[in-house]
Amino acid sequence: MRFDSNRAWTGGIAKVMANRDVLIALAGVFFFLPTLLSGVFLADVQAVMMANLENEAVLKQVMAEHMGSILALSLGSALVQGLGYLAVMALLSGQGRPTVGEAIRTAFRSLPTLIAASLIYFAAFVLIMLVAGLFVGALGGLTGLAGVMSGVMVLFVMVGLFYTSIRLSLLTATIVRDGIANPLHALLRSWQLTRGNALRLLGFFLLLFAGYLALSFVLSLFVVTPVALLAGPGDATTLAGGIVSGLIGAVASVIMTALLVEAHEQLSGGMPGSEAKTFE
Repeated sequence: MRFDSNRAWTGGIAKVMANRDVLIALAGVFFFLPTLLSGVFLADVQAVMMANLENEAVLKQVMAEHMGSILALSLGSALVQGLGYLAVMALLSGQGRPTVGEAIRTAFRSLPTLIAASLIYFAAFVLIMLVAGLFVGALGGLTGLAGVMSGVMVLFVMVGLFYTSIRLSLLTATIVRDGIANPLHALLRSWQLTRGNALRLLGFFLLLFAGYLALSFVLSLFVVTPVALLAGPGDATTLAGGIVSGLIGAVASVIMTALLVEAHEQLSGGMPGSEAKTFE
């Protein structure tokens, strides 16, 4: 199947508009609040780190002192938002129009598979990059081009990260819409569905990211900047920044999930689970 970005966009936005009332509640709980809380509680730490980017000693000290809170907030936020993606995916999947409660229960059942699949991907990627790094390092030592080989390795890692992320972009859809509980099978299903469409999906996601950056810049300029000018650095500016960041993130997360539902519908022929039995 060939991915059609225009069809994905119109279909995804239509799904969001048709379910906007219930999506507001899900987005508020699973996307807006975690982003807001992380931004508010880590604002002082981030400010100190930004002010000392060139002072390695201070950066290490700040990281050491706040590592526990940073990890706790980061992991907690990731888990909550992961549940949110799964819940929105279930709600928009079109399989019997589940209620919010049913969508959340589906998300909780699917979360272990998503976590396991993410860990498998991370471990495999690190292992492959480690082997590639050893090979490139040895080649650089033999040829005397260690600096060049280091640059090649950085490029290889970036390309590999982008490529694998695109090929596995339908992971949540394969877990929820195809009902695949085996994490390895879910990864393979996403890899199968995106075959031959990686460049089209990459271009589509880059356009979406550009739009996200533009919207973030405009809202920050017209909302956060005036607050910062009037109130100066402090709690009011931090709260305004957190609210703007949380709202943009929540809207972007819901729309992105809806677009992934549309992409899955296209690339699976509109039949959730139609090919998932291949991996059962």
